[in-house]
Amino acid sequence: MAKDITPEFNAGLSDDEKNDLEDMIKLFAAESDSSVPMLSLEDVQKQISEINGRLAHLTEMFLKLDKRMQPLYETMRLSHKKSEIMNQRIDLIINSIKDF
Repeated sequence: MAKDITPEFNAGLSDDEKNDLEDMIKLFAAESDSSVPMLSLEDVQKQISEINGRLAHLTEMFLKLDKRMQPLYETMRLSHKKSEIMNQRIDLIINSIKDF
């Protein structure tokens, strides 16, 4: 049902544009069918093995990056907490001076 073409539907295209579009779609479908090579089971297993190796390497890199980011995050958190405390103290001093 989804492949049925309804000629009543008008998208604002002329007949020539519709024909060109249909030709382009047919050409694309033909190219995509012919561009998919048939691989042997050994080739597929080799590709999967290579992908697994790359994934393991990327996972290792990510974990190293995560270990380095944790101390940075903690430093930034403590720095922010320190600045908040300093701001509170400065505000207290300013309010004390204003009230005096």
